[in-house]
Amino acid sequence: MQLQQITSFLAIVDSGSVRGAARRLQVSQPGLTKSLRLLETALGTQLLVRGARGVSLTATGELFVVRARAVHEELKRAENELAELAGRRAGTAALGVASMVGALLVPGTLQRFKSKRPEVSIGIVEGTQESLLPLVRQGTIDMAACLRSEAEAASGFLVKPLAKIRPVIVGRTGHPLRHVRTLEGLQNAQWLMIRPRGGLGLLEQVFAQRGLAIPTSAVHCGNQGIQIAILAESDALALMPRQTLHQSFTGKVLQEIALDEPMPLLTLALYSRADVPLTALASQLASALATTARQVLRMA
Repeated sequence: MQLQQITSFLAIVDSGSVRGAARRLQVSQPGLTKSLRLLETALGTQLLVRGARGVSLTATGELFVVRARAVHEELKRAENELAELAGRRAGTAALGVASMVGALLVPGTLQRFKSKRPEVSIGIVEGTQESLLPLVRQGTIDMAACLRSEAEAASGFLVKPLAKIRPVIVGRTGHPLRHVRTLEGLQNAQWLMIRPRGGLGLLEQVFAQRGLAIPTSAVHCGNQGIQIAILAESDALALMPRQTLHQSFTGKVLQEIALDEPMPLLTLALYSRADVPLTALASQLASALATTARQVLRMA
């Protein structure tokens, strides 16, 4: 099994066809097909099935593609790190960040990091723990800043707590329910939630802890920028860090609906792979993130 065979396999999977992968890699289709067959022979199993609509993974292909991506990304990371040390390349780093805190953390983190390393290419991916941790495991991103409860397991990851946050309920300025002080009084409101229904997201947990069912009208929206736009133009409600209201572009259009009973504390933690150390650039980016988190969110 050779690296080039893995690269060819991943290109076919991502392109959905041998023809598309050949164009992407600028190689011949017969050569790409041969590379795939040699890989399958080396592994002793069929990885892909061709059909009228392109290729699809077999059961063993589904298992192998996860490992193949991790190997491929790790080798790319090693290549970039060596090139950066030799001065041949500026270097790259990629960070995942929870949607709920991305707008609070990313601007300061980038400003802090870029002031020292302006030449480095940085990638930012927004998401939830469920979407970001697989990317860390595969090596697509170096690390991810996720929100977690203390009971959540994190097998295979190094987890560094950065800060604790206590979400609050927010709605538009002058919201008709702004004087309500119990969650029961807000149960029939239109809610926005980061995770999909049934995903054990924060909104579901908060309602369940009070013996309430999540409102049937709740809308799943995983992008905080879109959430803020919806909140500002409607009577919807959402859970966000109180610090969000301190930002100039949100403080004027949103307000807290303060309940008598506070929301549960969440831990913001930085996840990285336990079996692979961060590159020097990723470590510097992690340090900038940790400093920003301490200043913006503050440990409770």
